[in-house]
Amino acid sequence: LESGAVDVFQGHDPVSSSDGKTVAFIDTQDGDYQIYVIRVGGEPTIVYESSSRIENLALSPDGQTVVFQQMIRENWELMVVSSGDAGPRQLTHDVQHDLFPKFLDANTILSVKGEGRHRRSYLHDLESGKSTRLFHNNTVRTVAPEYDWVVDRTGQRILIVSERDGDTISPERGLYLVDLNRFISAEDLQVRIDENRAVEARLKRNGEELFRPVAASVREAVASVSTSRIYGYEKALFAFGSKFITQPGNARAIEYLTKTLESFGYKPELQWFEPRPGIQSANVIATLKGSVDADLIYVISSHFDSVERGPGADDNTSGTAALLEAARVMAGMPQPATIKFAFFTGEEAGLLGSREFVRRAVADGDQIVGALNNDMVGYANNNRLDNTIRYSNDGIRDIQHGAAMLFTDLITYDARYYKRTDAHAYYEAYGDIVGGIGSYPILANPHYHQTHDVLETINHQLVAEVSKTTTATIMLLASSPSRLTDFQMTRSGESVELSWTPAVESGITGYRVLVRTEGLADRIEETSTPRISLSDVSLRAVLSVWAINAAGMPSWDSATVQSQ
Repeated sequence: LESGAVDVFQGHDPVSSSDGKTVAFIDTQDGDYQIYVIRVGGEPTIVYESSSRIENLALSPDGQTVVFQQMIRENWELMVVSSGDAGPRQLTHDVQHDLFPKFLDANTILSVKGEGRHRRSYLHDLESGKSTRLFHNNTVRTVAPEYDWVVDRTGQRILIVSERDGDTISPERGLYLVDLNRFISAEDLQVRIDENRAVEARLKRNGEELFRPVAASVREAVASVSTSRIYGYEKALFAFGSKFITQPGNARAIEYLTKTLESFGYKPELQWFEPRPGIQSANVIATLKGSVDADLIYVISSHFDSVERGPGADDNTSGTAALLEAARVMAGMPQPATIKFAFFTGEEAGLLGSREFVRRAVADGDQIVGALNNDMVGYANNNRLDNTIRYSNDGIRDIQHGAAMLFTDLITYDARYYKRTDAHAYYEAYGDIVGGIGSYPILANPHYHQTHDVLETINHQLVAEVSKTTTATIMLLASSPSRLTDFQMTRSGESVELSWTPAVESGITGYRVLVRTEGLADRIEETSTPRISLSDVSLRAVLSVWAINAAGMPSWDSATVQSQ
């Protein structure tokens, strides 16, 4: 600043140490990447060179250590180069992307894992190599995607933008301050554990109660799910290469799905349409007609197309295979309501197949009362059999948790998530009737939308467990009354009049009304008509109603109003 002299060095993405004495930057020569370090008043020195991509340098406070991300095969890993070292060492060893390192102090690195919209933060100890999850969800089930991170000057406090409640639909996001010097007591931790344990116990009891009338038939169905058959579907679909609507693999997949469903005994409907001018593609629909209320429809769907550049083993051959196996095991097991197995085209071109399916359903007057949509269910991040329930409807969410716990080895998390997926079309036309399973919003797959989204990255047992959970869930939904509609309340003093539209299912024996007031015991009333008068109802009460069928099964979700 005093002399006005300027030194110019070729490179990009410079970073400086917090003591202001060292700068590092990246340069590229003949396809190789070099990391340069410059001490104030000195000349740049190459500290590392590689033909693999390098991005996002971070310098230690004293400028002696550089941490950076490097593309190792198909995913980013964090690498460390320190002054005096013979060469770099690898800090992370995860199949997920490890990204955006920052020094919090001389020995601690903050970084994030995962795909762009749904990352999670971690701390890494440079000496031991130990990694620790920094930010967590607020329950054992809820997913908490993170979006932004800001570190204060001390490196001990971090602001994180996240949806810690798992609600990715609401426009609001939370801003959380994590203080690395602040700890909770063992007593507070025990309270949190006990609260979550109680919720888990209620969730399991609720699942056991709901599934009891159909548990035997559900067990029979899920016992037939075959991992080897699922692998066979995956292998056949994968062999078609890209199944994007403009690629030959799309038509081959349509033909394969049609013939496979025919071999199960279905008569598939092909919904041909023009997703782009001059391009023909089709949804493939198999229908299992209901034995009691055939006009009431539940849909299970997955898109079978892929991105143009890749074969889409996880996105979404995995979901397609799970759906095929569900269709196979249920082919001889009609349920009270009709079930449609919908294989959508054109998802990767803009959710076109699902929109066409719903457009036709609305035009035909189809009464769709529930829907499950599965997408990307097979990526083998590790040996854990876990996946995320993506839902709009709380009742369907809890049934899917129950199905997984009672009939499968699947571990399920959840997030309120349906926008920008094929489930969105259902929600727009039919309202809050959506559930399903998929990787989002904790997508960790480094192969997402890449040419290397290949069959070797798929856990076929995981796909089978998703198929079992989906089968169990749809069997319960199609055997239960659907959620009641047009629930109304009028008040006169401490008395209320409740009414609702009669259940659309046949064989309804009555209705159950719950009055829940904080601090008071629950109150349950029964009625045989779609209306009831209640006295002594607090302004703080929440009122819910279910239809009950001849098997004693309640609606799979309640209609609810807040007293006022």
